[in-house]
Amino acid sequence: MLKPHRVVLDKVGAYTAEASAFRRRRRHHRRGFIRIQYQSGEAFDLPPDSSEAEAINSAAGSLIDRS
Repeated sequence: MLKPHRVVLDKVGAYTAEASAFRRRRRHHRRGFIRIQYQSGEAFDLPPDSSEAEAINSAAGSLIDRS
């Protein structure tokens, strides 16, 4: 049987994880972004107004059929 304080900590941890996931989802929907992810799993975001982001966005746009 779990100790009572452990149950509370597990619940608080679950709520915290859900709240942070919710904030990430909202943040991604509010702004456009370019994320580069390497095969190793390392990822970083480019500023949306940078020249690199504009070049990647236009290249991706030419690959996507927008009909």
